[in-house]
Amino acid sequence: MELLGDVDWDSEEQCWVLPLRLRADTTGSSIPAWTDWYALIDAHYPWGRIDFFPSKKGGIEGTHPHQRLNNPGPAARPWREGRLCLQTGLAALGLRAREEEPRSPEARLAWHVKGARDWLEAAAQGRLLAPGHAFELPDLPTDGTLQVVFRERPGELGTWMKCQESRGWADLVTVPGNPRLCVVDAFSSLDGRRLVSLDWGDLFRSRSRRRRFRVPWMRCDSLPVLSPYAPPTCWPELEEALRSRGLELRKELQGFSSKLRDGERHLCLIGFPIPEKIDGPNVRMHWWALRLPIFAHGDLAPRGYRRNEQGYWLYDQVNLFEKARPIHWLRTENWAPEDLRSRGALPEPLRSSWVLLLGAGALGSAMAELLVRGGVSRLVILDGETLEAGNLVRHTLDVTDVRYSKAEALAHHLRTLNPDLQVHAFRKQLDDQMARSTWLVSRCDTILDCTASDEVLETLHRFAWEASRLFFSTSFGVRARRLLCFSATGTSFPFEEFWKQAGSWIRLEHDELKRTNLPREGLGCWHPVFPARADDVALAAAIAVKSLVQAATARPAARLDVYERDEHNDFFRGVNHVSPVEAHARS
Repeated sequence: MELLGDVDWDSEEQCWVLPLRLRADTTGSSIPAWTDWYALIDAHYPWGRIDFFPSKKGGIEGTHPHQRLNNPGPAARPWREGRLCLQTGLAALGLRAREEEPRSPEARLAWHVKGARDWLEAAAQGRLLAPGHAFELPDLPTDGTLQVVFRERPGELGTWMKCQESRGWADLVTVPGNPRLCVVDAFSSLDGRRLVSLDWGDLFRSRSRRRRFRVPWMRCDSLPVLSPYAPPTCWPELEEALRSRGLELRKELQGFSSKLRDGERHLCLIGFPIPEKIDGPNVRMHWWALRLPIFAHGDLAPRGYRRNEQGYWLYDQVNLFEKARPIHWLRTENWAPEDLRSRGALPEPLRSSWVLLLGAGALGSAMAELLVRGGVSRLVILDGETLEAGNLVRHTLDVTDVRYSKAEALAHHLRTLNPDLQVHAFRKQLDDQMARSTWLVSRCDTILDCTASDEVLETLHRFAWEASRLFFSTSFGVRARRLLCFSATGTSFPFEEFWKQAGSWIRLEHDELKRTNLPREGLGCWHPVFPARADDVALAAAIAVKSLVQAATARPAARLDVYERDEHNDFFRGVNHVSPVEAHARS
């Protein structure tokens, strides 16, 4: 390494800048042995970021894997925009293992300099995309706030591979309440035949408050990238990249152009198959989105060209390809369930279950939100009550839902949390007629009772399902200090076994309730309400979900789990899983 100058403060970038020259073993590649760089160092060094950018003079000009798009950038700046990706740990990039990044002033900058040199050698030897490591897309230069969302799952590529069409129309829908998102709903052929439908939930299926429009799509046989690993940034580059992947861009665009001559800038999707691992088999489609330019049309036809389709198309080709018009890429994202829940998901048996939620009160609403966020995508809600203002202190709904059905308002809220969710709400309590006449109730295989109602449990006992179901009944006691979770597997709820195991606990709660000075709600006749703070309800809901997960895995014949908050002099110390003997010994 050779220093090309002293470290200097850059007032525009608000960081320190150090010019340097690196030597690396780049034998056999187009990368020179010596390359010039600029290290941008955070003002709070040794904390903050350290970024390496190629110099405009003597630096690399191509874009490689694990590098931002290496455009020249502003003319007054001496470095290009191709920042290296060094912060992720070089071992993850397929390079030789390195020690953890140090934080001392003496060592941290040297560690990054060494990392940049290792990056150069890996780039020269073609090891930045090592076989077996995670596949990475090139850095696409997107603009604007609009994002296009699609849903392509691993294993669904076969549908596309059997499809003979290489272009057609994609149906997009807007997202209610969020103008920054639009969702791909289906793909059709040029003549309108449905080819692929994306299996979204209620939020994107609803016809209310959304706009539906069609845009062109086309696909090629692999990632359209320019060597070494740069995305196309202008139309001639895109034409070159697609031609090498078996797609003639001008031919494809000409097939759409006559239907796009309305003075609008339409979107267009370009798809290609991708693998999970480098050099692995392709497993799913990925889509890029861009804005097409305004095609020649009507009275706005360019001078010197005839006002017919042939003249329009001749002008469009000159406008697009001979003028090297830049591409306006939009951000796209795959919202497949596996991708959305990579940060944490419930076990598959519970995610794939149809869940019947009985009771959309404080505990039921909190559990429902946790379940839906965890991946439960088929839900039926029964609750006959409306939301009152007093419920807001611990309910997941808000003031806009007051005086509306709890079940219906909760369903509306949950739809915004999970794009795969299909939820059905009924402003009713469970009774014999409801259980027998509603096919949605009968198809549910996980029955979640949050009503704390003996009548509901008795109804579950009388009604017999055709096949075995998982029953889970949960309720909390005074101030949510104690939580009861009863789980059972069978064709009907084991009411007698429930009382055999839970009866003593319920009587204990009744005794505590009698000794509790209950708060009242509103004016007039004294109206006691059940005391429990929002944080205690949230804690109870989280514990109940964990107990439900355990029950969904173990499928017990009949099991009662009781949890108690461990508190001393109003100091919270945790939650204990207790047994009846221990509880009665303390009482």
